Amino acid sequence: MTTWRVATFNIRHGQGPDSRVDLARTAREIRQLDADVIGLQEVDQGFGPRSAHEDQPARLAAMLGMRVCFGAALDLPPPLAGAPRRRYGLALLTRHTILAHTLHLLPVPPDDAPPPEPRGMLHARVRCAGGQELDVLVTHLDNASTMHRTAQVQGILRRTRDLEGPAVLMGDMNAGPTAPELAALATAGWRDTACNASRDGGDPLRPSLSQRIGAAMAWLRTRGGATHPARFPLRRIDSLWISGDIENGPPVVAPRGASDHRPVSVTLCTPPTDTPGDRSGNRADRRPQRDGLD
Repeated sequence: MTTWRVATFNIRHGQGPDSRVDLARTAREIRQLDADVIGLQEVDQGFGPRSAHEDQPARLAAMLGMRVCFGAALDLPPPLAGAPRRRYGLALLTRHTILAHTLHLLPVPPDDAPPPEPRGMLHARVRCAGGQELDVLVTHLDNASTMHRTAQVQGILRRTRDLEGPAVLMGDMNAGPTAPELAALATAGWRDTACNASRDGGDPLRPSLSQRIGAAMAWLRTRGGATHPARFPLRRIDSLWISGDIENGPPVVAPRGASDHRPVSVTLCTPPTDTPGDRSGNRADRRPQRDGLD
């Protein structure tokens, strides 16, 4: 059995509730999550003055000593000739090996104008030291339109329907767990980790009494796992979903304030890979392409 600590965090390009951009503060909050894999939303790469034109994925990776991949849902021309492009989107940080990654742009409803902020899904295949692989999907759905979120969820399902092994989908869904646009995820077999938390299967997922009490207190402090707004969270719009042969412990919402969202982390367990051939056989045909962009 392989244990993965995963987390999702909308970092708002490093801007906290105090309106101050401080990427070092963001990195400290990520470090305190003690996660093996972290999906980030609202990440800048040379985007502009608001984040000092920084390559935020690279800087976070350097500060945390982790590997990173990035996908730009918004990719704009440079302000000056010879300057880097202005890019904004999704990132994945990990202690493990990133085998491949790609960004899929998500669809808009037919006959509707494209939104000012395109939405995407970053798909990465991650391999831990023991050889087990995990498909990690990071997304950020539309904040204004149920119709757009519905179309985006359908796009995610089309992109993930052929996944064969354990997978986790995480991100800022901009919708609560009972929102109708997210119902399609459950229909397709995805399980919300907040509803699927294992109570009695596998030692890594069996919390002690003190851990159960701590998790219950944290759940109460965050009003049932609410993540937004960070200072006084009212809605659980940041979530993690799993599919395939994988189980999870109870999600934990961090009571911190480096963004307008609170990060959420969860422990996952996947079964051991049967043979080395399983790691390089059938599933390899469905790997995301390295540095691809659809």
